[in-house]
Amino acid sequence: MFEELLPLVPDEEKLPYNFLVERTEGYSGSDIRLVCKEAAMQPLRRLMTLLEEKQEVVPEEELPTVGPIKHEDIATALKNTRPSAHLHAHRYEQFNSDYGSQILL
Repeated sequence: MFEELLPLVPDEEKLPYNFLVERTEGYSGSDIRLVCKEAAMQPLRRLMTLLEEKQEVVPEEELPTVGPIKHEDIATALKNTRPSAHLHAHRYEQFNSDYGSQILL
């Protein structure tokens, strides 16, 4: 999911996929999608902050481009996005106990 939702930018440092996998244990697919969206928004937020600091109209041809996603963007996204799957764990355990296969040793 990370490779699909956080595309690698040519000539940029590879994103820390192993770090992402370790840090998102217990996250649902929806949670991971949210982390990726949050990380992808960070370069745009940096650009908006830069433009707001100028306090003047910047001609379209002089507008800076949105940069790539950086490691710190991912760290910020992880800090701001918490896993939600654990909130329903009791329901999944009950479902498994009611309907799951029971392997006896």
